[in-house]
Amino acid sequence: MNINPTDRVLHFSFDDEAFARTDVFCGKFSKRQIADKPYEPLDVTATRLPFEDKSFDLIQATNVLGYVQSPEIILNEIKRIGRRAHLKEHSEFAEMLFGWEQSKWVINIENKQLIIKSKNAGKFGRFGPLFHALYANDPVFFDYCNKNPGVLNISVDWFEEDEKENVQESNDKMFEDVNLTKKLKTIFRPCQTEYFDSFRQVLGEVTDKIDISHLKNTDLS
Repeated sequence: MNINPTDRVLHFSFDDEAFARTDVFCGKFSKRQIADKPYEPLDVTATRLPFEDKSFDLIQATNVLGYVQSPEIILNEIKRIGRRAHLKEHSEFAEMLFGWEQSKWVINIENKQLIIKSKNAGKFGRFGPLFHALYANDPVFFDYCNKNPGVLNISVDWFEEDEKENVQESNDKMFEDVNLTKKLKTIFRPCQTEYFDSFRQVLGEVTDKIDISHLKNTDLS
């Protein structure tokens, strides 16, 4: 997603990478990563982000939904405080290989839907120590992971679209800026297809016209 020079950018993450273009950091970062920029510490149990409505032009959210206690609530909060967002999460395939102990959910994209699934500790991460060791010590495996980010991550672009503009989009085209002064609808665009359908345990799903009230959140408390 393009970042304009005048955009106010938030990086929201519980991971260990930080974007240099960020104006404000939120979540979990080291002092080295955030330098002298504004920082709001937040833990995974949070249900509200400490920012005003529409206070950011762009939110970079990396490995957030898989870590928080209530992903559907945080998804709604991202929508509340931002005008557009880029979400990146570990793919189901990556979770099966590495099995990060801190993550609670598996996030996937299936049939143009964002799927939130429970993480079965018995199925995910059984070979984690092996692949973490390979990533740390094997330059061939390390290079492969970094040159093929779509294998280990899923990405979703979110923005608010003017219903009256009839904007045409395609999967291989970046979204264009639109006039936000009229009635808005909210859209999630999947950037990658699904992995490992046979492990599908759907707990919640978000359609293209994202309406958080329709999220099936029975088991997401």
